[in-house]
Amino acid sequence: MLLNVIAALLGLIFVTLAKISSVKKDFKVANQSFVLKKFFEDEITAIGMSITVIILMAITVNEWVHIRPGAADYVRIIFALGGAIGSWAFLLILGKSRKYIRNIVDKKTNIADGISND
Repeated sequence: MLLNVIAALLGLIFVTLAKISSVKKDFKVANQSFVLKKFFEDEITAIGMSITVIILMAITVNEWVHIRPGAADYVRIIFALGGAIGSWAFLLILGKSRKYIRNIVDKKTNIADGISND
Protein backbone atom coordinates (compact mmCIF):
# COMPACT_ATOMS: atom_id res chain seq x y z
CA MET A 1 0.00 0.00 0.00
CA LEU A 2 2.78 2.42 0.87
CA LEU A 3 4.36 1.99 -2.57
CA ASN A 4 1.00 2.78 -4.19
CA VAL A 5 0.71 6.02 -2.25
CA ILE A 6 4.33 6.90 -3.05
CA ALA A 7 3.62 6.28 -6.76
CA ALA A 8 0.62 8.60 -6.59
CA LEU A 9 2.58 11.28 -4.73
CA LEU A 10 5.36 11.04 -7.32
CA GLY A 11 2.76 11.58 -10.04
CA LEU A 12 1.52 14.66 -8.18
CA ILE A 13 5.08 15.97 -7.72
CA PHE A 14 5.88 15.40 -11.40
CA VAL A 15 2.86 17.38 -12.59
CA THR A 16 3.43 20.13 -10.01
CA LEU A 17 7.06 20.54 -11.13
CA ALA A 18 5.94 20.66 -14.76
CA LYS A 19 3.39 23.34 -13.83
CA ILE A 20 6.06 25.34 -11.99
CA SER A 21 8.31 25.20 -15.04
CA SER A 22 5.51 26.33 -17.33
CA VAL A 23 4.35 29.15 -15.05
CA LYS A 24 7.94 30.37 -14.60
CA LYS A 25 8.14 30.84 -18.37
CA ASP A 26 4.93 32.87 -18.33
CA PHE A 27 6.30 35.06 -15.55
CA LYS A 28 9.50 35.62 -17.56
CA VAL A 29 7.51 36.64 -20.63
CA ALA A 30 5.61 39.15 -18.47
CA ASN A 31 8.86 40.48 -16.95
CA GLN A 32 7.64 39.48 -13.50
CA SER A 33 9.49 37.69 -10.72
CA PHE A 34 8.39 34.13 -10.05
CA VAL A 35 8.20 33.38 -6.31
CA LEU A 36 7.95 29.70 -5.42
CA LYS A 37 6.35 30.45 -2.03
CA LYS A 38 3.62 32.50 -3.75
CA PHE A 39 3.04 29.68 -6.24
CA PHE A 40 2.39 27.21 -3.43
CA GLU A 41 0.19 29.71 -1.58
CA ASP A 42 -1.90 30.16 -4.74
CA GLU A 43 -2.06 26.47 -5.61
CA ILE A 44 -2.47 24.96 -2.12
CA THR A 45 -6.16 24.20 -2.67
CA ALA A 46 -5.53 22.26 -5.88
CA ILE A 47 -2.56 20.38 -4.39
CA GLY A 48 -4.57 19.63 -1.24
CA MET A 49 -7.42 18.26 -3.31
CA SER A 50 -4.98 16.03 -5.20
CA ILE A 51 -3.59 14.67 -1.94
CA THR A 52 -7.14 14.05 -0.73
CA VAL A 53 -7.90 12.02 -3.87
CA ILE A 54 -4.72 9.98 -3.31
CA ILE A 55 -5.79 9.23 0.27
CA LEU A 56 -9.29 8.30 -0.90
CA MET A 57 -7.81 5.98 -3.52
CA ALA A 58 -5.68 4.31 -0.84
CA ILE A 59 -8.64 3.90 1.51
CA THR A 60 -10.94 2.47 -1.17
CA VAL A 61 -8.51 0.41 -3.25
CA ASN A 62 -9.80 -2.92 -1.94
CA GLU A 63 -13.34 -2.09 -3.05
CA TRP A 64 -12.60 -0.87 -6.57
CA VAL A 65 -10.05 -3.58 -7.35
CA HIS A 66 -12.78 -6.20 -6.93
CA ILE A 67 -14.92 -4.52 -9.59
CA ARG A 68 -12.47 -5.72 -12.21
CA PRO A 69 -10.18 -8.46 -10.87
CA GLY A 70 -7.51 -7.83 -13.51
CA ALA A 71 -7.09 -4.30 -12.18
CA ALA A 72 -5.21 -5.69 -9.18
CA ASP A 73 -2.20 -6.18 -11.46
CA TYR A 74 -2.16 -2.46 -12.30
CA VAL A 75 -2.86 -0.80 -8.96
CA ARG A 76 0.49 0.99 -8.75
CA ILE A 77 0.10 2.34 -12.29
CA ILE A 78 -3.45 3.45 -11.46
CA PHE A 79 -2.16 5.27 -8.38
CA ALA A 80 0.66 6.96 -10.33
CA LEU A 81 -1.72 8.08 -13.05
CA GLY A 82 -4.34 9.05 -10.48
CA GLY A 83 -1.82 11.30 -8.72
CA ALA A 84 -0.59 12.81 -11.97
CA ILE A 85 -3.89 13.24 -13.79
CA GLY A 86 -5.70 14.33 -10.65
CA SER A 87 -3.17 17.03 -9.87
CA TRP A 88 -3.06 18.13 -13.52
CA ALA A 89 -6.84 18.52 -13.58
CA PHE A 90 -7.04 20.33 -10.25
CA LEU A 91 -4.15 22.67 -11.14
CA LEU A 92 -5.76 23.36 -14.51
CA ILE A 93 -9.21 24.05 -13.14
CA LEU A 94 -8.34 25.69 -9.83
CA GLY A 95 -4.87 27.04 -10.59
CA LYS A 96 -4.42 30.70 -9.78
CA SER A 97 -0.80 31.31 -10.81
CA ARG A 98 -1.34 31.02 -14.54
CA LYS A 99 -4.52 33.12 -14.41
CA TYR A 100 -2.67 35.78 -12.41
CA ILE A 101 0.25 36.09 -14.82
CA ARG A 102 -1.93 35.94 -17.93
CA ASN A 103 -3.99 38.79 -16.52
CA ILE A 104 -0.80 40.85 -16.21
CA VAL A 105 0.19 39.97 -19.78
CA ASP A 106 -3.28 40.98 -21.00
CA LYS A 107 -3.04 44.34 -19.21
CA LYS A 108 0.43 45.02 -20.64
CA THR A 109 -0.71 44.04 -24.11
CA ASN A 110 -3.73 46.32 -23.86
CA ILE A 111 -1.52 49.20 -22.76
CA ALA A 112 0.88 48.54 -25.64
CA ASP A 113 -2.06 48.39 -28.06
CA GLY A 114 -3.58 51.58 -26.65
CA ILE A 115 -6.69 49.81 -25.38
CA SER A 116 -8.27 51.26 -22.24
CA ASN A 117 -10.10 49.07 -19.74
CA ASP A 118 -11.99 51.99 -18.20
